[in-house]
Amino acid sequence: MKTILCVDDIETNLFTLEALFTSNFNNEYKILTAKSGQLALSILLKEKVDLILLDIMMPDLDGFETIKLIQKNKKTKGIPVVFLTAKKDEDTISTCYELGGVDYMNKPFNANELFSRVKFHLALVQNKKALERERDLVQGILDTQDNLVVVTDGEKSNKINSSVCNVFDVKDIEEFVDKYTCICKTFIPKKGYFSLDCIPEDSFWIDVLIEKLKLHNRVVQIKDKSGFLNSYDIKVNKFNTNYILNLTNITYIDSEKEEYAHQAYYDALTNIYNRKRFEELFEQQLQRSFLLKEHFCVVMIDIDHFKQVNDTYGHLVGDTVLVSLSKLVSENIRQTDTFARWGGEEFVLILPNISIELAEQVLTHLRMKIESYFFEEVKQITCSFGLTAYLEGDTIQSMLQRADIALYEAKKAGRNRVCIA
Repeated sequence: MKTILCVDDIETNLFTLEALFTSNFNNEYKILTAKSGQLALSILLKEKVDLILLDIMMPDLDGFETIKLIQKNKKTKGIPVVFLTAKKDEDTISTCYELGGVDYMNKPFNANELFSRVKFHLALVQNKKALERERDLVQGILDTQDNLVVVTDGEKSNKINSSVCNVFDVKDIEEFVDKYTCICKTFIPKKGYFSLDCIPEDSFWIDVLIEKLKLHNRVVQIKDKSGFLNSYDIKVNKFNTNYILNLTNITYIDSEKEEYAHQAYYDALTNIYNRKRFEELFEQQLQRSFLLKEHFCVVMIDIDHFKQVNDTYGHLVGDTVLVSLSKLVSENIRQTDTFARWGGEEFVLILPNISIELAEQVLTHLRMKIESYFFEEVKQITCSFGLTAYLEGDTIQSMLQRADIALYEAKKAGRNRVCIA
């Protein structure tokens, strides 16, 4: 019997959850309830809990503070937490996953979907515990497992299970080795995923993977026989001179998390970073500059006379202009630069590792690119730029204030120019 702890400050919500599980699963689940974060923590110290359904909006100790304390305790940090909340804004979704939640559902929720997700996360925990118990057993490679299981010395794959054969459309290990040599060569390079492209020169890929797994889970992407990209959570156990790799398909969870992350970090219209993500990256840049004495500049960009565009052509055309401008700027800055929509027709840029003199030249080139670009609906627009450089002791607020002052000066001086503060 699995134990589920339901945490919500509204008693009727707890009653509903308990009734749903009891009526649908009889004795399959033991349901515990807590009306506050403090009571939930007290229960976790006394009871063995397999999964937590956690509300966010609670008095005194809310859901976010509660999960922080759960993650800090060695006994409870491995318990999967599924957030159930009426909140659905980008910040809430992002914070749920950043703090360690494994899933997120809106109230009112669909009971069958909730049951499916609970079963999935309980099964995932159970699989991981089973792998730990079988760490020293070479016979962990069984064709009955749904996961991909591979034994390799790091240079060549020595044994695979039937799931690997099905995914890669090979009949046996010989055909697999003939096609790929080693499982590592099937990992598709992509930002945020483990692949051979992540391995420093003269390093052994599996040693690097093991070290990374000590810090955080790692995910690889593999193309199956139909050409579809699947995401796999990868685990490694060493057995004598070989390594047992177990890959769990998390494509559904991975794509869902990517969607939530994209919603949380990107502007819905222009598909560039939103203000929240920009501020997070800005704070990281400030910390790097403080520690490494790294120069960088911040820019505020405003479309000149944009109100006239909306008034003359309508807001749909105005939105098209914002999208086209975002694409144009993105194509004319470095990959290391950070570009975001600040709000309305205002944009912001972080230019790392650059002097203010060189930054002015870069922005002048960008300004001329915009001025000469043909926007299909409105033909031509111009932009004004406010530029400032990092000074020791600067904060986000102080730098943006200077950039805003410079932008005002550019507007005051006739627009379509770069000004420095």
